[in-house]
Amino acid sequence: MCLFAALGLLAPRLILLLMWLFNSTFVMQPFAGFAVPNPILPVLGLVMLPTTTLGYCWATSAFGGVSSFSGLLVVAIGLIIDLGLIGNGRGAARR
Repeated sequence: MCLFAALGLLAPRLILLLMWLFNSTFVMQPFAGFAVPNPILPVLGLVMLPTTTLGYCWATSAFGGVSSFSGLLVVAIGLIIDLGLIGNGRGAARR
């Protein structure tokens, strides 16, 4: 069971890191318009919310950003997955 939790936490980070290495425009282009220097937000996304960051990058490249319903849905699903992975240990520790 612990192996599945470790895979759930590491898989999105590994995918985002590999996408950044092999196709850096996929990861860097969605964050180009922000006032924060460019590599800071993807690094924060890699550390804190990797599935949401992947969803945001995919929504920007495939659906034209989060202004469309499909893009917003992809980012929302990524956020729900990230919050579920982060908060999953609390329920198990209570029992």
